[in-house]
Amino acid sequence: MIKISQPGDINWINLYRIAYQNVPLEIGPKLLLQVDESRRHFLDLIERGVPCYGVTTGLGKLVNTPLDDEARTELPANMLRARAAAIGEPFSRAVGRAMLLIRLVNFLSGRAGVSSALCCALVDCLNHDFTPWVPSLGHGMAADATANTHAFQTLIGEGFVYGPDDQRQAANEALEAKGLTPVLLSDREGLALINGICGAPALATDAFYQLKQLLQLANLVAAVSLEGMAAPKDAIDPAVAIVSSEVGVARTVEVLRQHLNHSQIQAYKLQAAISYRVIPQVHGAMFDALDLMKRKIENCLLDFSDNPLMDGDRLLSVGGFHNQHLVNQVEQVALALAHVGSLSERRLHRLLSADNTGLNPQLAARPGLDAGLVVAHKACIDLSARLRVLAQPVSLFTGETSAGQEDYMSMAIPAISRLYEMATLTRGLLAYELLAGLVALAQRGEKAGDGVVAVAEYFSGHIAPLDQDRSPGPDVETILHHFEQADFLRLLS
Repeated sequence: MIKISQPGDINWINLYRIAYQNVPLEIGPKLLLQVDESRRHFLDLIERGVPCYGVTTGLGKLVNTPLDDEARTELPANMLRARAAAIGEPFSRAVGRAMLLIRLVNFLSGRAGVSSALCCALVDCLNHDFTPWVPSLGHGMAADATANTHAFQTLIGEGFVYGPDDQRQAANEALEAKGLTPVLLSDREGLALINGICGAPALATDAFYQLKQLLQLANLVAAVSLEGMAAPKDAIDPAVAIVSSEVGVARTVEVLRQHLNHSQIQAYKLQAAISYRVIPQVHGAMFDALDLMKRKIENCLLDFSDNPLMDGDRLLSVGGFHNQHLVNQVEQVALALAHVGSLSERRLHRLLSADNTGLNPQLAARPGLDAGLVVAHKACIDLSARLRVLAQPVSLFTGETSAGQEDYMSMAIPAISRLYEMATLTRGLLAYELLAGLVALAQRGEKAGDGVVAVAEYFSGHIAPLDQDRSPGPDVETILHHFEQADFLRLLS
């Protein structure tokens, strides 16, 4: 059980424990009292006639449309019905749970003006695994409003959640099955649920964990290629880390040296191609980009992102829901990832060159009769082209809706979502490269580094020696399958 006595208790570690490990949580009574005190102050402002967007007025272009008492009563639930426009496959359970938790952080700040009952309802959802089903396509609304609507309309018994066997289940059915009561929303609470940033950092957190593992894989595959190439180890000498101020360079050098520990392979040439010498710089840039994205996500747990902002007796219409800092860093991660994948394709090309390796041309077992792995590289040209297209800055393709009232969207969720497709393509490139690296190691016949030997021994039981031509596609698919297996993933660390 995780006990929350202040909003800052929901940090990066507890976000993982609650969203990914389903650890239950509870909110301290003192913090709930503070939330209710803020709620009373907000209601007092409304009673005194202070206008409030989305409470005493309509939304978007209808901001200048005043609402009577009856409309104000209906508005909180109605706005959760009207904006669930997304389609497609859902975000993962962990992303849905992280959305609930990140929204809770903003509410516990007291600046949202919601009730403690709403905070407790979010806790009940998390503790009863009442996880929203949020479709992944169609998130062109300002901030995370579309994702938030899908996530939080479930509190009032509308929309869908993850049901048994991860199937989509109607929220009203799930509430009844879990013994939960639909939430009765009042002034401000519907707007507070659809506003602010929680979908983007939740999805970015999930992408971070996947890409962190992908970078570990890229380092291991690069180590195999370094040995298959018989490349000089100058590029991963400790001196490289000393002369660079970039943390990622030092970390990459450290990891590669661990994989190549006890290597007895002698360099074939004095200097390898650039694609082998710049591994610490390219992979290191990815390490640093991910690290900075993590810090931007952590900032989302600290920053108030709702609108309007309650500041004393003022209700300010602000743009804190537009987290350009996170979006820009996502774009940087995409660029860094594209370089990691592109570098893999270039290393593979060098592995097929007898001039660079001293091995058989194209790694063919019987050169002339056999073509070797040249077609594997040709396949990578497709993957690398797709990867580079996806590296373009999605966030610049912002649009304009609501007759110009919403005229600059962050495009955060589309920008983050494409990282998954980029990861799939990069994983494919690394699988092709690994196949060639393993063949090169077999032809070289020298003692490789410890980490590389472990990989070669692992796949020796799954991929037959390349003693004559065969279609490489099935071998690559076998490698991709094992990239997801727990016994292989242990080799990454």
